[in-house]
Amino acid sequence: MIRAPWHEYFMLLAKIVALRSGCNSRPSGAVIVKNKRILATGYNGPMPGAWHCTDRGPGYCFRREKGIPDIDKYNFCRATHAEANAIAQAARFGISVEGASLYCTLAPCYVCLKLIASAGIKKVYYEHDYGSRDFERDQFWKEAIKEAGLEKFEQITVSQEVMEQLQEILPYPTSKRRLAPTEFLDEFEDGKKYGVPSIEVLFNKLNYLTRQALKDITFVIEKTTVTEEPEGISFYLSGKMVELSELINTVKKQINADQNFYFLAKHNAIEAKIEILREAENIRLKAFLNECPLESFKRIAESLDYILYQVSNSLSLPTRLELSVNLLRI
Repeated sequence: MIRAPWHEYFMLLAKIVALRSGCNSRPSGAVIVKNKRILATGYNGPMPGAWHCTDRGPGYCFRREKGIPDIDKYNFCRATHAEANAIAQAARFGISVEGASLYCTLAPCYVCLKLIASAGIKKVYYEHDYGSRDFERDQFWKEAIKEAGLEKFEQITVSQEVMEQLQEILPYPTSKRRLAPTEFLDEFEDGKKYGVPSIEVLFNKLNYLTRQALKDITFVIEKTTVTEEPEGISFYLSGKMVELSELINTVKKQINADQNFYFLAKHNAIEAKIEILREAENIRLKAFLNECPLESFKRIAESLDYILYQVSNSLSLPTRLELSVNLLRI
């Protein structure tokens, strides 16, 4: 699912507002926005409490029933335009529209344009041009836009991608779950192996555990993601403490030589025995810990994830991190 761009989002809302229109000929909607917040909406329809043309049937139009030609339509159309109704709604509730933007499904007529300018609205985005059979009048309206002091008068089209997405969610409950449901509370069982996407996901799951400890458990991290050099961890190679950079360079050399490699990692008094081996075109790091508090487990796990991340990027090989603990105290 993609997020609709702001212009398309507000134009979609204007289109939805038009569903309340009382006009059978040109249902229109308008939304007034400032700082990406909706101030007011409006649709074309008659005065409050009056009957709508849509009340008389799907093809009914009061003006057309009277035989009034297009040249005099404003004197006989029962509807107030969407833009005017939006401005009136804001005024009714004391909402300033100074400096706001207006999104409308139909380009404003001259009457609405004057209202927009007088209200202090500075930007107008419309979906469809206002065309009639009076071409001279239409041209006059377009020229009047220059006098309105607008910063923008721009046509907006909702993209096909966004429309398809809208069509996908409209027929069904919009907020019906699309992803697989998660467990209310994840629990790990003793003596089992669990695959998790990343260190972060593992830590989050462990933070919510209700148990006090886990026994004989293994976690397999599918993707290394730690990019910051760890702190508070000591590394030992053949009984000698080494710098992390030296350790990583040695690991790279051993992996290139297809040789298994062993070292120790310590956090406080907690020690982890590490084995790194190359399996075909993959790098596998296996860590073994005895009794271990959660904080030390996290720090050691992050450091190993970082080492694998550096080695993987350097050698362009996929990695697999396995963390086995005899007793993990939560």
